[in-house]
Amino acid sequence: MIRHRQLPLRLSFAAALSVLLVGLTVAPVAAGANRYPGAEKLALRLVNCTRTGGKVLANGSCKGYGSGRFSKRRPALKMHSAISDAIAYPWAKRIARANYCGHSLAGTSVDKRFNKAGFRNRNNGENVGCSYAWGPKETVIRTHRMMQSEQSYNGPHWRQMKDPDFKSAGIGVAKAKGRTRLVVDFYGRRPGSS
Repeated sequence: MIRHRQLPLRLSFAAALSVLLVGLTVAPVAAGANRYPGAEKLALRLVNCTRTGGKVLANGSCKGYGSGRFSKRRPALKMHSAISDAIAYPWAKRIARANYCGHSLAGTSVDKRFNKAGFRNRNNGENVGCSYAWGPKETVIRTHRMMQSEQSYNGPHWRQMKDPDFKSAGIGVAKAKGRTRLVVDFYGRRPGSS
């Protein structure tokens, strides 16, 4: 049974965010893409806040970490550096450079990226956040809070953050040409296993 979580065909969070921000302009930066390890660590802390039943506040702090107060408590995810380096960051960089916000581009898919990197467990998923105006830290906080707000209707990003079958996550944050991209790749095994 395939456990991969695909976003529904309706307007996804990432697409909605792109539509909201398309009119904003930011001075372009160099043609390459910069990586933001501090923002990646922050993204994992925020996912784990929500995952363990806490609630991420507007300033990026966590209320009720590990308490199960705001939602059912799930075990915190471990950072999977190999997935960050081989899947999440390269995808964040690619979609930032391409001015794209989503999960497939030129025939690729989440499953194909995991398989190409040697991760064969089909229990995987991906959340993508995009901004044309915010820097890396602000993108991480704001997009996480938007995904967290899906709790009210059990949206796809919320379900992935709370999925008890996920054990780890690889995270990539990239900025190119004024566009910031956040990629959280969830995986059904802990670091050190493929």
